[in-house]
Amino acid sequence: MKKLIYLLIVLLSISFAACSDDDSGTDPVDETKPWVGTWLSADANVAPILVSLFKYDSVKVTMKEDNTVTLESHVTDGAWSTLAGVYTITESSSGSIHSIKINYTAFEQEGIIEVTTGTPDKMKLEAVQTVPDISAVPRTPATGFGSDPQLGTLNVQNYVRIN
Repeated sequence: MKKLIYLLIVLLSISFAACSDDDSGTDPVDETKPWVGTWLSADANVAPILVSLFKYDSVKVTMKEDNTVTLESHVTDGAWSTLAGVYTITESSSGSIHSIKINYTAFEQEGIIEVTTGTPDKMKLEAVQTVPDISAVPRTPATGFGSDPQLGTLNVQNYVRIN
């Protein structure tokens, strides 16, 4: 009888061990990309070229995990306008600046993006229109922000995360 009780205890111990969670002590990895969220550029953060050419005083971008993007722009003393599109980011293997392509219905853009975590998180974006072709040359992770010989930093957009 004692042997049977010991055998039952051993079997129960084994079954509990087999059913326990395989906890390696690490937390699950958050796969959400850092650019996913809603970002606001306002006042001095708006790229100077957008202020001078289009009279923008605010730009809001929402980038979703499904690679859709919504661009909302506000003109001084005016209304908000909205564009929807899709984006593709090619991650750099050697740094925090990545390539981005954005396809809206009326035009396409290419350029670079960088997200810096903090309080708040910040995003920097420099993209130029490539379709229809206006002879603009997109920046790359290798060339970096503000490296366009004609535009310099005039086309660099700075955002803060709002959601």
